[in-house]
Amino acid sequence: MSYVNVIYDGHVQDIGNIGPFQNGELCGTFGKSKRLEALSIKTDSDQLGVEYEGQIQNIGWTGVKRDGELLGTTGQGLRLEAVKIRLTGEKANEYDIYYGVHAENYGDMNWAMNGEPAGTEGLGLRVEGIKIIIAPKSVKLTVGDVRNFIKAEPKPVTPATPAPQVQKSLAGKIICLNPGHGGSDPGAVGLLRESDQNLCVVLRLGQLLSERGASVIYTRTTDVHMYLSERTEIANNANADMFVSVHHNGSSDPASNGSETICYPGSDNGLRLATLTLNGLCNRLGTYRRGVIQRDDSDVTYSDMVAVITEALFSSNPNECNLFSNGGAELEALGILDGILAYFGC
Repeated sequence: MSYVNVIYDGHVQDIGNIGPFQNGELCGTFGKSKRLEALSIKTDSDQLGVEYEGQIQNIGWTGVKRDGELLGTTGQGLRLEAVKIRLTGEKANEYDIYYGVHAENYGDMNWAMNGEPAGTEGLGLRVEGIKIIIAPKSVKLTVGDVRNFIKAEPKPVTPATPAPQVQKSLAGKIICLNPGHGGSDPGAVGLLRESDQNLCVVLRLGQLLSERGASVIYTRTTDVHMYLSERTEIANNANADMFVSVHHNGSSDPASNGSETICYPGSDNGLRLATLTLNGLCNRLGTYRRGVIQRDDSDVTYSDMVAVITEALFSSNPNECNLFSNGGAELEALGILDGILAYFGC
């Protein structure tokens, strides 16, 4: 089952129209105290649609909007306070839609899914930004649940304690993330397609890195084909501090299993990053440690910065595909994050 791209635009206080954004990118602002006033959402699939509703300042919950229709207002100075988003269409039962908001006084709130409310209701607080992801039901994303949906009560309540701010320990670092394969090149194919797995992990890893202050560059955020030379060129042109290429293994033997990482031969920094990343993957996933491989491979050869290729699981192994689809994708992203943080001494 392939990924479907979710595409969304917004209208922000003092800025106006912004977007389009895709697949987990932030639509809105962070730390600027500006309200998100309007939102429109659609997919790139004729078999999968989207419907959504929101609570608007002085208006309340709106009627249902669909497939790119504008939710909210423009030019009226009214804030969006909460949203609900659902999938429609003949393929709706094959996918989940996840969405999380950044709200006034609370910061990052809950990630909701499939029509659950996200944001605040009746508290007079603005939504400042939103991220949206669509994933096949075979891939369960365990996205952060920082705070539950908050609704005003008819009687006084003890004010909620704002979520602690994550220390931005990677501030100033530029990290380029590369989901291997894509488009006409699916990579290893078993119960899952490697290119889909790679993109799923990279999108989540990018969120985790951004939350810790890193500037994240993606070589792709959709299911498109890219030449190998293009990928390292993106990292080099961005003057990235690190290049992480996420892959999954394949074998004609379905019993082949375990995690390995790849670095450039003779690179001390590459070997250190590959070792730390492998430690993180094995610790998080509980997989067999296949080891670090030092070889001349495009991603680590032509990048101007420290680079690593991760091969966390086998797309050809049914047990490891099952692990990936049941929380393993999140654990894999966390394992790679552990390695990156350790490399930078965080």
